[in-house]
Amino acid sequence: MDNLEVSVSTTAARTWHDFWERMRQPSATEFVKQIKSFIVTLSNTAPDPERDAASVQEFFSNMETNFRAHPLWVGRSKEELDSAGEGLEKHVMTKLFTRVFASHPDDVNSDVEFHKKSALIQQFIHPDHLEIRPIYQQNEKSWIQAQKELLKINTYKAPRDKLACILSCCKAISNSMSVSGNENPPGADDFFPVLIYVTLKANPPQFHSNLMYIQRYRNKSRLVGEAAYVFTNMLSAESFILNIDAKALSMSETEFVKNMELAQIVCENLESQSSQSSQSESESKLKELASVSVLENKGATMLVTDEKVSEKFKNFQYLHAEAGDLTVGDVEDLLTGYKQLVFKYVCLAKGMGVGVVQPENQTSGETRDDGGRSDGVGSSTFVSTMTGEENVSS
Repeated sequence: MDNLEVSVSTTAARTWHDFWERMRQPSATEFVKQIKSFIVTLSNTAPDPERDAASVQEFFSNMETNFRAHPLWVGRSKEELDSAGEGLEKHVMTKLFTRVFASHPDDVNSDVEFHKKSALIQQFIHPDHLEIRPIYQQNEKSWIQAQKELLKINTYKAPRDKLACILSCCKAISNSMSVSGNENPPGADDFFPVLIYVTLKANPPQFHSNLMYIQRYRNKSRLVGEAAYVFTNMLSAESFILNIDAKALSMSETEFVKNMELAQIVCENLESQSSQSSQSESESKLKELASVSVLENKGATMLVTDEKVSEKFKNFQYLHAEAGDLTVGDVEDLLTGYKQLVFKYVCLAKGMGVGVVQPENQTSGETRDDGGRSDGVGSSTFVSTMTGEENVSS
């Protein structure tokens, strides 16, 4: 498997760059229009995986035929034409990703089923259960790298990039088996059980949807050779895991049922601990917010006893003004100040993770609770509003 990644090429960056360099040419305007039109049309139709896949594959085939006949690619090498096709696939599928990925309830249900079953099985499975030969088990730690490669699959949107994650996973497995000291190179019967074990331990989210996405939208003309072989193995590994039973793990039915029940308890405890951890984090944040409230109320109290308190408010010219002191010309300044205050309040509330409290409207004839004074004591009311708590200072 030394050449596993040959079929997906090693010129990804150049492929993408070259494709768009050509698409920017004036003579490629019609291509750009066709691509945009296809993306918009498919995006505006109801999801139907089989129909969508057929439409995409047909579009890829037609566009690549048009590329070969266009002056921009006439006389170009096969590698350059392949680069154009790869660039087209990556662009189109990146744009359509949210529309076509995991778009069918059956795929979503299979994702959930696979993830749950893998989570249970991985609690008790051992390489011996899959009849992995001892000579390969000595490199079990190196399989962690294969798991990491597989878990990268959800960081990409293009089918080719997702496929490359599977290829890298298999390459890591193959390399670990090749350095195990076995005189004979590992065969398919040796490789497949390890692939199952690694996939079970990795348990990537939305794994079924990822496989279906590759199967449907990776250009069929390029899903060939070793890439097709490895991908087929991964499909088989998924099927094996979904249908795993006592016989598949070389154990009795009673032992299998007992292990599954114990695994269920373990998983439930893990979920409970995770939930409690999230709750503790939330409570911790609330305590932090409360401490901010205490600090602000403390500041308000300190202002009362501050001999130089007037200096703190000297730049706020309207703070001690009465309604009769204001002129029409002051309205603009007051409105600007009000907007700035609201903006700062909303930003602070957002940063603290508390809700924005809408102040009650007051008429000009109402008397404030603090007797109309603005010497700083009333600011604790604003503090309590900011934190969403009752004012505890007097």
